[in-house]
Amino acid sequence: MRFAVEFQHQMAALGTKHLGRILLVVGLLVPTTAHADDFWKRKPASEWTVEEALKVLQDSPWARKQAVAAPRPRPDSDFSVDSGLNNCDPDAVDASGRCLEWRVNLPTDTSRRTEITQRNYTSTVILVRWESATPVSQAFTRLAEVGARVSATFQAPPPRLPADRYVVTMKAIETPSQGADPLAGEGEGSQEPRAWLRTAGGKVAPLEWERSGVGASSAIHLFFPRTQNGSLLLGSQRQTVEFSYQGEHFVLKCKFTLDPASLL
Repeated sequence: MRFAVEFQHQMAALGTKHLGRILLVVGLLVPTTAHADDFWKRKPASEWTVEEALKVLQDSPWARKQAVAAPRPRPDSDFSVDSGLNNCDPDAVDASGRCLEWRVNLPTDTSRRTEITQRNYTSTVILVRWESATPVSQAFTRLAEVGARVSATFQAPPPRLPADRYVVTMKAIETPSQGADPLAGEGEGSQEPRAWLRTAGGKVAPLEWERSGVGASSAIHLFFPRTQNGSLLLGSQRQTVEFSYQGEHFVLKCKFTLDPASLL
């Protein structure tokens, strides 16, 4: 308390002019501190640490983490999913009339709904990464340079980066001890998973997809066209792109704000 009073007296003695200068300096320092974490703006990739390279791959403008809840049915459960079209979410019907997301039927006993929901759903964090961005490619290169190949492999780099494709990777990074990886089995038996990019020019489906890795390093890589109807998909201006994925039992959506100058 005594320190606070003495501090106030000292500040008053400085006068309004000096106090204004102090506040100006503080104001200039705050934005610098707030953006200090965007090291990729001020530091060449050749100087990135392992932690910084991993941050680009896990938590940056080109990497988004999305928590999804996938059901884990049990034989003795009151939980059920009605796959009839009458119970389909109207916004989740594709062009062929196929339902992509059904509503969940919970027991009429409201006292058990929380129990059923918690017991039959597992929450998983899925990493969605825009591979076709220069910093992402630089991060994988940097990890190789510093001998962190194991870390790079766990991050599931794409098997290839075609010049005429944008590549988006999906990888489960946090999975509960109970329940399987929600990406396991996705897309099997079909030509491509149910994924889309929504841009200023409309909705675009991937032209192809691939799986890579095994176990914790497994991932799905989706290849979207760079051009559509003779024009660049993203154009030449900074814009927001929405990625969406309709899984067997979950829906994932995330947005990327992309600057064409940073794209490979």
